[in-house]
Amino acid sequence: MTSKRVLTCLVVACSAWAAPHSAAAQEAAPEVQWRTDYHKARQEAVEKGRPLLIDFTTKPCVWCDRLEAETFRTSPVASLLNDRFVPLKIDARTDTWLVEQLKVQSYPTCVLASPDGKILATQEGFLEAGRFHELLQRALAAVANPEWMARDYEAATKAVAAADYARAVALLKSILEDRGARPIQVKAKQLLGDLEQQAAGRLARAKQYADKGQTEEAITIITELVRTYAGTQAAAEGGQTLSSLARQPEMKDRHRARRARELLAQAREDYRTKQYLCCLERCEVLATSYADLGEGAEASQLAAEIRNNPEWMKQACETMSDRLGKMYFQLAETWLKKGQPQQAILCLERVVQAFPNTRQAEAAQVRLAQIQGLSTQPVDFKKQ
Repeated sequence: MTSKRVLTCLVVACSAWAAPHSAAAQEAAPEVQWRTDYHKARQEAVEKGRPLLIDFTTKPCVWCDRLEAETFRTSPVASLLNDRFVPLKIDARTDTWLVEQLKVQSYPTCVLASPDGKILATQEGFLEAGRFHELLQRALAAVANPEWMARDYEAATKAVAAADYARAVALLKSILEDRGARPIQVKAKQLLGDLEQQAAGRLARAKQYADKGQTEEAITIITELVRTYAGTQAAAEGGQTLSSLARQPEMKDRHRARRARELLAQAREDYRTKQYLCCLERCEVLATSYADLGEGAEASQLAAEIRNNPEWMKQACETMSDRLGKMYFQLAETWLKKGQPQQAILCLERVVQAFPNTRQAEAAQVRLAQIQGLSTQPVDFKKQ
């Protein structure tokens, strides 16, 4: 047998041996579990929080066939697509709408998208398995969840469960600040949308009350909305609506009447607990600012009762003296902090002169001695 014939036999034998082994290798690699319905694939991507791989193909297309036979048939690529992605194969001849939407012009074209549909990368033409695997890894990194996002999202869900919606809104907004497309951001966007919808529902109900002329009910609902759902769009709009409602003439009158009732109730409580100075101060506000209301007239009568009682007036004066002495003492400390001891000394001397034989005068005398560097021996004011 000639050497040429021997070589030919070896080639044939090797080919015969390699063919079944090559087929076996392809059979061993997992097949990509392709989806064919775009809308169902999008929904699955959202539900599972996985990125979407869209493979646009057509017939005839040599490079499309090669991408399918070589790249997608390797274990690393096929396993990664099945385990971490939602793979979708689109026939450009039938799904023309999606081809037009994504402006696909050559085949094959692979589009990588985040779970919410944001385009992460576009690969036109054939790409061998190693580089395609790298492309997939970069897409996964782009949608990976940082630890702080996961932590804040968990805190937001707990806040929602505890009805602390304002805190939940703040946390969810911080997660969405970088406008990324990570799975946890998709969840955060959905949860924030639910809270926005709840807040919008309350605002709509408040506006219905306002349209019916039930302004106080509307204000009550909006006030609670602004407090509970702070940070939502409805809360911001509610704040503007609240200001508009409060400016209405009838609401000003109602607010004024409510304020008068509250002041009179406080004055009555001061009278009952023998806080006569506080009672007189509230009655004076009522008598001057709400003289046209019944509360103003009642306050005047209450103040007259106190003024006609010498013991009560004496107590009110003593309370005022005590309060004024403390204020002068605080003023002196303020001057000292400003580096002006002479002004502080004047304040303390006024306390000693205006309120002799009192605790304030004794404390002022001690403080004067400290400032002036004198002895701080106790002073017997009764002997002076």
